[in-house]
Amino acid sequence: MGMAASQARYLGLTARKTNVEYEGQQINQARTALANQSANAFNELLALEVPTSPSTQDYTTVQYSYQDGTYGETITSMTPISDDPDYNYLVTHYHNADVYTGIQTKRSNPQVVLGTSVAENTLAQGDITYDPAQGTYSVNGTVLETYDPMSEEQRNNFERICQDYADLANEDPANIFTYTDANGVMNFTTKDQLDNAIAGTADATTYSVNSGVPTYVGNCELSAYDETDPEQKLAYDKICEQFPDENFASSDSIYTWEYQGRRYFASLEDLTASAISGPDPTQPTENQNKLISYYAENVETKIERTQKAFVDFDESGRAQSIRFEDSTATFAVNTETVTDDNAYQDAMNQYNYDMQVYEKKIADINAKTEKIQEEDRTLELRLRQLDTEQEALQTEMEAVKKVIDKNIESTFKTFE
Repeated sequence: MGMAASQARYLGLTARKTNVEYEGQQINQARTALANQSANAFNELLALEVPTSPSTQDYTTVQYSYQDGTYGETITSMTPISDDPDYNYLVTHYHNADVYTGIQTKRSNPQVVLGTSVAENTLAQGDITYDPAQGTYSVNGTVLETYDPMSEEQRNNFERICQDYADLANEDPANIFTYTDANGVMNFTTKDQLDNAIAGTADATTYSVNSGVPTYVGNCELSAYDETDPEQKLAYDKICEQFPDENFASSDSIYTWEYQGRRYFASLEDLTASAISGPDPTQPTENQNKLISYYAENVETKIERTQKAFVDFDESGRAQSIRFEDSTATFAVNTETVTDDNAYQDAMNQYNYDMQVYEKKIADINAKTEKIQEEDRTLELRLRQLDTEQEALQTEMEAVKKVIDKNIESTFKTFE
């Protein structure tokens, strides 16, 4: 019975020792994997490129300039040429100047208001006839009627005209005539105007009320473009020159207004399109579509030219004078070093960003390495514990083996 117990004990110790050895192998494999991860992190660290701070010298150049009497010209490039005996460089230079320019703008929610306006029209003498027998006047075959204040339509139109032309209100209604032209517009004129035209002394003046006429953009009152106004005509011509393909250039009706010291122009078509675009009929001036409008003003513009030139250099290799192909004048060249501060600042911003990225990667690699080392120390400690346990098991197994050997020896001696 004692021998069986010893052998069972020995087998148990053997199993435990085998488990300890297996766990030790697993730990060694885990430490090998950690060593590979550590090597990869080190290689990643070696592969990092340290950002280089930009130098102002990299953004500093020698710049030539000269004064031609009107503008200060800056030379941007000089390319040597060898096929011209009189000139040795192809020179590109520029200056900044105010250029009168037409500009298109789109105004959000312009609040265009449509209303009525009174138009003063000219009726040619040849369009007017008089029938003495009937005592009637005709315009292009249409017989004129005497103004009837009892007609609501005639009265409303005539009263609107009198708001702008108060003298008409003093006329005898019997001397006021009206007719509707081919466009369906009601016109008014006086007997004196008609008689002067019949007599051939002057064309007749008529008055009409036009509806659907743009009257306001926001708080700015509109007026018809006046081509006799030199400033308006100059701006209008420049806008048409800048935008020949836009509806503005082909429109017959142009309106203008002033806003914050600047004169704007817009076509009747664009004003009407914005005016009728309001989604809420009860608030027609709210949330209208953008209004395409125009203005003209001086804009600082870069004027650049490329010309052949003869450039003379001093002993240090710097240009000291220049003469262009289209002039006999020789200009003294000024030399200065110019630093592109914006480009340098952009490079410095990029450097600071790259440096932050670099430091973040270093920190990430260090954190990864520290974690690997911590796991390795934990595995190493466990491996030492297993070594101690294995030594203890080995010692105990040897002791049990001695007991088994002694039991075998005593048992066989019994049968001798």
